[in-house]
Amino acid sequence: MYSDINTEYIEPVILPGEQILTLQTVNGEQLRGCFHNTGKGPIGIYLHGFRSHCNGEKALEIARHAITMDRSWLRFDLRGHGQSDGDLQDQIISSGLDDLLLVMDSIVDRPFILHGSSMGGWISLLAALRRKQRVSGMMLIAPAFNFVQNNLANLPEPVLKHWQAETYMAFPDAYGNEPYSLRYDIIKDAEQYDVLDTQIELDIPVHIVHGENDPIIPIANTDKFIHRARIPELIYEAIPDGEHRLTDHISLIIRHIDSLWQGLYR
Repeated sequence: MYSDINTEYIEPVILPGEQILTLQTVNGEQLRGCFHNTGKGPIGIYLHGFRSHCNGEKALEIARHAITMDRSWLRFDLRGHGQSDGDLQDQIISSGLDDLLLVMDSIVDRPFILHGSSMGGWISLLAALRRKQRVSGMMLIAPAFNFVQNNLANLPEPVLKHWQAETYMAFPDAYGNEPYSLRYDIIKDAEQYDVLDTQIELDIPVHIVHGENDPIIPIANTDKFIHRARIPELIYEAIPDGEHRLTDHISLIIRHIDSLWQGLYR
């Protein structure tokens, strides 16, 4: 498992033109983020990765660009991340998907263009499959498809049995940050969200970028996805010197975002 960034407290940044967004989940926890709303046209939603948040470097640079282009743009923290309520150790893929669907369902009569980074890419794809009539395009950045199945379910059997018996287990952080805990339920929950061994069909434009030197989510995962998926309008760029976070390639990511938006809304 991995972390997109250091998860120590970071003061949230509210960009010019943004308003604070707060939504309440069914169990009373609060989702928090920022929304630049032009009042018309599509809404871009940026979803961060595992142990990241909507005030990360990529999230802010992409949001700043969207605002200069006068696009409606929404970024928020999943539960257990950033400014939103909840403990990370209690989050599963279903909770992340529920959070994104709650945000989407809170807005009526507007299409969405989803932008997901790492785990946020996997969850964005799952949301697009469940709200096909609302999503007009998607941009995925080093998507962490099936990372639970590939990284956790394949742990040695004695480790899995210990984890199941204890409910929670601590994991080292790939970037040297503080260890974190997850509950065993995440494994069973993730089984229903397999996107690598099932055939995915989407009739919308999808852009994907992934670094060839990604040590966290192998680019082979994305290769497998694009060879199985039925997405007629798919643009995929493998970045030769790219690692997982791709913070050195934000300008390239923004070029893909612009291409996607301009193709949909000239």
